Amino acid sequence: MKKLISTFLLLCIISTSVLAVEFDSSIDSQIRKDYKVEENELPALPSLPAASETTNTPKLQPSPAQIYNPSGKTYKISDGTKVALSSKSAISDWQLKGTAISFTSVNGIKTKDGSIIPAGTIYKGVITDSHRPQITGNGGLVELKIDEIYYNGVMSKINTKIINVNEKKVFHSDIKGKRKYLKNVSKAMTPGKKVFNAAHTFASALYPIPIINLLSIVPITAGAAFYLVNFTVAPVAAIFCKGGSVSIPAGSQFIIKITDEAEIRG
Repeated sequence: MKKLISTFLLLCIISTSVLAVEFDSSIDSQIRKDYKVEENELPALPSLPAASETTNTPKLQPSPAQIYNPSGKTYKISDGTKVALSSKSAISDWQLKGTAISFTSVNGIKTKDGSIIPAGTIYKGVITDSHRPQITGNGGLVELKIDEIYYNGVMSKINTKIINVNEKKVFHSDIKGKRKYLKNVSKAMTPGKKVFNAAHTFASALYPIPIINLLSIVPITAGAAFYLVNFTVAPVAAIFCKGGSVSIPAGSQFIIKITDEAEIRG
């Protein structure tokens, strides 16, 4: 009985269609035809759309100084040309090195080809050194360099020196506070002057009175002695006094001189 059952199962397995697998070669042949596999040639990859077509990322725009040059020309300015400027902010010896200062031109300047860089053009500078008033009567200091001009939105470098601030001459572009040593010496002598004057007044009041007028020599001698001591000490005391500070209000007039031939773009 077991043999009959085993034989039946074996016949069922052999006759089933599960193991009778047939491959559809039509798809394979179509792929070979389209892609030319036999020739080892593959079709080109499809092109991708440009990044600007697939993303909404905005493009970086150049700064105005890069794109705004309406004439595309370069204008030359002779060395020695003077320009009057008006400061747009206050300047003082409290400001630190590196502080930026802006100006507007008061007058236009003529270029070598006859063009005019108009009044109202922006100039910029920077404080290159500064210090507060110091002892020995030394005044404060602001050293200022004006080296940029902005014409039609385009920045150009220039070499200049400051020669005048509010109608006062400036040397080497250094704006200095007043040196006050001699003035401080005079101030240090003030107590001696006051004491001597008071003694002289008192002695003058005693002089018309008989006998008592002999005592007038005492206050005048004491006042003179105090004044002499004060006169001797004053030069030493003045060493420890400071000079004047630098304080230039906004709207002050500066006159600069271009020291090298300048090329202005714009």
